[in-house]
Amino acid sequence: MKVKRLHLQNYGRFENLNIDFAPTAEKTGNVTVIVGNNGAGKSQILQALATSLSWFVNGLSNYDKEISVIKFEEHGFLESDEGQYIEQYQIMNNKDYSELELSFYDESIGMEILNTNSTRKEILVPASYGVQRTGFDELIKVYSKNFQKSKDISLPIVAYYPVNRGVISTPMDINKDSTTNQLTAYEDALKSSVSFETFFSWFREREDIENESFASSKAKVKDKEEDVADIFMRSLKETYIEKGKLEEFSSKEVQKLREAIRNFETNFEELLSRRLFSDKQLTVVRIAIEEFTDLTNPRIRRQGTPTMIVEKDGEELDVKQLSQGEKSLLALVGDIARRLALLNPSLDNPLEGEGVVMIDEVDLHLHPKWQHDLIDKFVKTFPNVQFILTTHSPHVISDRPDILVYALDDGELTQVPNIYGEDVNTVLTKVFDVPIRDPEAQADFDNVAELIYQKNFESAENYIIKLEKQMPENLELLRCRLHLTQAQLAAKKEG
Repeated sequence: MKVKRLHLQNYGRFENLNIDFAPTAEKTGNVTVIVGNNGAGKSQILQALATSLSWFVNGLSNYDKEISVIKFEEHGFLESDEGQYIEQYQIMNNKDYSELELSFYDESIGMEILNTNSTRKEILVPASYGVQRTGFDELIKVYSKNFQKSKDISLPIVAYYPVNRGVISTPMDINKDSTTNQLTAYEDALKSSVSFETFFSWFREREDIENESFASSKAKVKDKEEDVADIFMRSLKETYIEKGKLEEFSSKEVQKLREAIRNFETNFEELLSRRLFSDKQLTVVRIAIEEFTDLTNPRIRRQGTPTMIVEKDGEELDVKQLSQGEKSLLALVGDIARRLALLNPSLDNPLEGEGVVMIDEVDLHLHPKWQHDLIDKFVKTFPNVQFILTTHSPHVISDRPDILVYALDDGELTQVPNIYGEDVNTVLTKVFDVPIRDPEAQADFDNVAELIYQKNFESAENYIIKLEKQMPENLELLRCRLHLTQAQLAAKKEG
């Protein structure tokens, strides 16, 4: 499943907006990024997507449940618990209605579909009343029919991570009454806030299952190892030791024999340490986390109060000891991988599953070092997922040449030309309309340049000395001094 286009009518601050999402004819990648000032409406676009896609998520999750539908003939409105409706506060000021149209494509049905969601202000009861002309019905039927035949079919991820997300707590309690299946990957997938508590509880539960399987497998392999070792040692003893032929071996051959025995024991322990019997779902989550972060070997420590432990620079750390950026990225990436693992049980690599993931302010809490290759990691780790992101970071949008970038300003959307490989200052100026340095400092540098141009070298020297007290070792100020020296030498040659 891939979102093709979204049309917003009288929604939030958008009177009439169309936005196409990658891949397009020009941009073949799967990543669309929207930039803009605070309040420009970036989050509203993602919220609109989440509202529209909720009709697929809830429809598929509730397919076997009895759905109540009430028709209001005077308006033609429907009330249904299959998806979210536009809320009253989301209708544009001074407008009577709001409408969303979502165009999407799914290879399961091989066609493009239009999904419409609208509501009117004159409905004063809770805004769950509106008209829903859903194109998801056919797609839901196809997936549900296939799902009834086999629980191993792949389902698309649909998830929204709003700006209100963070690791508040890391609960390790397991709900013994809960059941886990593919459709649980859609639980809390489109909420307006995310705490990631489900991810940590799920990780603990899967590791318990893994440990149980591991212990059983270890016992079986251990028995086999002892049998092989016994046979090996008995044969060795009968052939060489009991027959008194050990002295016939050279010292090198004896050393090789001893190393072979030691290596047998070491390799067996290494086999176990690599967890050949590890849980598949948990394995892909670990891979994703290690791909994105400097953190390795995430696992649960059960002594005392259970908690998640990771390794960083050779040191074991409780996740609570990590920075907010590290915790958030670990949980975000882990949760995407968890949902893909649940939804794609038949894939050799569930991280290659398809679907749509929306992340608001993807650079939230992240150091620039992690921002600059963030999208590249998303694409490499989740190659078939369509990402729709917002950001304030120039590092993010210059990451790859195939990113579709939009600039949003005062309700107007403009596609940004290719900025792959541009330096940060250029991106800040071109795309974010931000000066590369403080305007007052820039004015000082301009004044120095003007004095040098006028050959007023003494005044320029005094100006530079004054600025050096305010900004010692400033690179631009060093350039000013170099410029002054060159101009003075040139003036001497002319004189």
